[in-house]
Amino acid sequence: MVKLKSKKRIVSKKVWIKDLHSGEYTKTEGWNPNYIEINSEKISRVHLIATTVSKFISEDGNYGTITLDDGSETIRIKAFGPDVIKLKDSKIGKLVRFIGKVKEYNDEIYLSPEVIRNIEDPNWMIVHKLELGQPSTGTTDADDVKPSVPEDVAEETIKEEDLSVQNKIVNVIKEVDIGEGAELDIVIKKSGLDVSEAKSIIIGLLKSGDIYEPKKGRLKVLE
Repeated sequence: MVKLKSKKRIVSKKVWIKDLHSGEYTKTEGWNPNYIEINSEKISRVHLIATTVSKFISEDGNYGTITLDDGSETIRIKAFGPDVIKLKDSKIGKLVRFIGKVKEYNDEIYLSPEVIRNIEDPNWMIVHKLELGQPSTGTTDADDVKPSVPEDVAEETIKEEDLSVQNKIVNVIKEVDIGEGAELDIVIKKSGLDVSEAKSIIIGLLKSGDIYEPKKGRLKVLE
């Protein structure tokens, strides 16, 4: 029996919405995914942290849109048919983690949803900013980019050691996961952390949407 080789899923990239609008969109042939080129990198799937600023779902439930704003620009998320259910928990004014594919129609760049998770902790927007830096185009003043979170949230509230420990847990999950998720007990043991501390971090990562449970007791990194 010939074993078919599974196609590797394209990793989602963290980007600013402004860069999506300024990048060059390319349609490909065959099974190759369409992509948008940003700083010489071909991006087909994106990972955003942004605020929902508008929402619409048709009466028949077969079409829906939300608009996201990450402080650099806005973009529409369009869902059709069964994908509309992915928008149901989106609320105007709510910070969300979004993963989806880059699309283009009638010269409009938009996104097709795969995962949308509400975020309760506004500090994740700050983490997102620290990872990306300022948008690569269209701004020269750091004050031009306003975060979609209360301005009294100071960047120093994100402790470097906390992020380091979170990254450690994520890396352990990636290392242990061979397809069906990493067993919770093994992740805790290999992390080298105190059990209660490791569980607390894992719960936080689950709430933020960085990891998820494909089945009870197993963990996967959301990519």
